[in-house]
Amino acid sequence: MPLELRPADGSDARRVADIESAAYAPNPFNRILFPGPFPPGILDLRAQQLRAELEGDSSTRWRKVVDTDLPEGPEQTVAFAKWHVYDESPKPTDRSFGAGCNVEACELLFGGIAKQRVRILGDRPYYYLSFVLTDPKHQGRGAGGMLVEWGVKEARKHNMIAYLESSESGHSLYKKCGFRDVECLSIDMGKWGAEVHNTWSMICDLPEAAAK
Repeated sequence: MPLELRPADGSDARRVADIESAAYAPNPFNRILFPGPFPPGILDLRAQQLRAELEGDSSTRWRKVVDTDLPEGPEQTVAFAKWHVYDESPKPTDRSFGAGCNVEACELLFGGIAKQRVRILGDRPYYYLSFVLTDPKHQGRGAGGMLVEWGVKEARKHNMIAYLESSESGHSLYKKCGFRDVECLSIDMGKWGAEVHNTWSMICDLPEAAAK
C-alpha cells in the first residue's frame, strides 16, 4: 500500500487527535501524566486546541502521511507530524494543563524539557519536531520516518539544525534519521508508582558539522 507525504491543515485536526489518543494509550506514563477524568468530547476539544495553535503560531508546519490505497476520508491519514521553524529563539509562553492532567507531573516533565531546550539551543535558529504520531494500525511501515526526514531536509535546505525530544519508544527511529543524543532528562516518577522517565534531547547537525 503506497504512502504519500502531504501538507496538513486545520481540517485534519480531529484525525490528529484520534491518532494521538490511540498512539499514547499504551504508554505506561500516560496514566500518570493524564489520569483523568476528562470532560465530555475531549477529542473535539483537543482538535480545537490544535487548530488554534496552527492558526495562531506562524512557526508551525503540519505534515501528514496518507495511504492512497485506503478510501478517501480521515482514515486515509495514517501519520502526522508537527514541526516548528524558529529563525530566532522563541519567546517563552505560559504553560497550562487542562482537566484530567496531573499538573505536578506534567510540569516536572514538560517544564523540565522546555528549560533544557532553551539552555541547549540558546539563540540558535532551528527546526523543532514537537511530535510525530502514527496510527498503531499502521506502525512499522515507515510513515514516521518519512515525516522526520521531511523536517531534516527542510532544516538543511535553510542551513539550520533540527532538534527534538525523544522518549525511549522513538529513540531508535530518530537515530536512524541522523539525530544524535545531546542530553538525557531523567524524571523520577516513583511518587506515582512508576519508574524513571527518560527523555533524550537530540540534534541533527548540518552535514559539515556532522562530518567533523
